[in-house]
Amino acid sequence: MKIISCSAFIFVIALSVYLFDIQINTTSSIPIGIYTLDRNKERLDNNTTILFCLNNEYAQIAKTRGYLPVGKCKNGLAPIGKHIVASANDFVEITKYGIYINGKLLPKSKPMPYDSNGRILYYSKIKKILNKDEFLVASLKKDSFDSRYYGIVCRKEILGVLKELVTI
Repeated sequence: MKIISCSAFIFVIALSVYLFDIQINTTSSIPIGIYTLDRNKERLDNNTTILFCLNNEYAQIAKTRGYLPVGKCKNGLAPIGKHIVASANDFVEITKYGIYINGKLLPKSKPMPYDSNGRILYYSKIKKILNKDEFLVASLKKDSFDSRYYGIVCRKEILGVLKELVTI
């Protein structure tokens, strides 16, 4: 009887995750917790937390080096949750010193020269004004895997906006 009730509980959880776009975050890039995914991508701006698929040349590096787990993105990687730090009309520059947004250096954004296994990390060299479909994302961790490495996130790569249900 316990096996049946445990199976029923797991089924209800799985069904809820599927029907209500529930996302569970266990990384430190955004607060650990349970989120819902709002698939409306029309109003994306700074300080919005998004879920997106990494679909540029850095996706292969992330896959090969194990930076991201297996997931439901087309390339087989898990989607990434990050905060938007720059959006339309922001002047952005990424240098060896960090991410600059409208001339101001974002704290703790200096690219690391090597990953935790001693492999060289290449940072994205960008200097431009973002258009309406371009975003930079980051975390306030010095070792975050974010736009300082993979650059601009395009609107078409974004799955939706993450809304907190429960965080710790």
